[in-house]
Amino acid sequence: MSDQATNLRNIINKKEVITTSNNFKIFTVTSGKGGVGKSNFSANLALALNECGKRVIILDADFGLSNIDLILGVRPKYNLAHVILEELPVKEIITHTPYGISFISGGTGIKEMLFLDKFKLEQIAYEISELSKLCDVLLIDTGAGINDTVIKFSEMADEICLIITPDPSSITDAYALLKTFTQDFMVNGSYNVVLNRVDTPAEGMSVFKKISTVSASFLDINLKYTGYIPFDTQLIKAVKTGKPIYYINKDARSSIQYNNIAKKLLSIEQISNRKETLVDKLKRILVK
Repeated sequence: MSDQATNLRNIINKKEVITTSNNFKIFTVTSGKGGVGKSNFSANLALALNECGKRVIILDADFGLSNIDLILGVRPKYNLAHVILEELPVKEIITHTPYGISFISGGTGIKEMLFLDKFKLEQIAYEISELSKLCDVLLIDTGAGINDTVIKFSEMADEICLIITPDPSSITDAYALLKTFTQDFMVNGSYNVVLNRVDTPAEGMSVFKKISTVSASFLDINLKYTGYIPFDTQLIKAVKTGKPIYYINKDARSSIQYNNIAKKLLSIEQISNRKETLVDKLKRILVK
C-alpha cells in the first residue's frame, strides 16, 4: 500500500476534524429519468450561484458517463479516478473554467469508478470534505434514475434539486424516485422541485401541484417548488456552441430563471449538525 493510502487510512481512523464554514452547502441535482436536462441545469445553476458571489465546484457524479465537460466546453485533464487510484489528491484534479466555476469529472468509460469498495468510498468521503475548504457550494450532478450512488449523494445534500419535465414519463419516474428514496432508503432530505422545458409558468406550477399533492398524500413528504426553466431556443443554440446560456446571455428567458432558482436555494436556512463532523457524516452515508 502506498504512503498516500497509509496516511489517508490514518486520517480516517483518527476521524480528523475537517474545519468547515457554516456557509458551506452541498446541493445535489437528480432526476427520475435521463434526458430531462439535469446536467445542463447543473452547469447553468453553478454560474448563477457564482454570480451571487459563491465559489462553486461541480462534482460530476455520473461515474463512467460524465458530461459536464461537454456542456462547459472544457476538456478535463484529470478525473475522480485519479484520486481513487491514489495518483492525485482531489485539489489537483479540479478543472477550472473561463466562467468562474470549477468542476471535477467523474470520468467517462472508466470501469474502476463503477465498482467501489468500502475503503474507496471512505476516500471519496474524505476528499469531498476537503472540498469544503475550496468552495462555498459543492454542486453534485448525479446520474439519472435510482441506484446506490445517487441515493448516497442525495443523502449528503443540504438541498436536493429534483428535475422534472412536463412529460408524463418524467413525472412518473420522479414520483418513483421519491417513493424509493423516502420509503426504502429513508432519504428524508429537503426536496426542491424544478420544472424544466415548460411552455409557461402556469404549466410548471400545474405539474408541481400534481406531484406535490400525490407525494403529500401517499409519501407524507412536502415538496418545495423552487422554480421553472422555460423552453428556450437560445439555450438550445448555446448547448450546440459548448457554452452555457448563462454565460452567453444573462438576459435570456432561461438565464433569468436560473438566477431566481439560485437565489431561492441560497435563501433557505439550514441547521448545521454540530455533533458530527463533515467527514464523519460523509463516511456514515457513503460507507454504510
